[in-house]
Amino acid sequence: MTQGSLYPALHRLERQGWIESRFALSENNRQAKFYDLTKKGRTRLAEETESWERFSAAMGRVLGAQA
Repeated sequence: MTQGSLYPALHRLERQGWIESRFALSENNRQAKFYDLTKKGRTRLAEETESWERFSAAMGRVLGAQA
């Protein structure tokens, strides 16, 4: 993933309220930007995870039926 696609995606998630950013010192004592999931983001992640699990299970059934 390039910076040209990563940072716009992070900014989009931040505008939607799913993540929040903060500046802090990194492990090597440099100023860095960190991102954390918000409560809204954790809810959305749970919804997306559930949706993916349903889709994945359905695809598994379809592909298993063809074997």
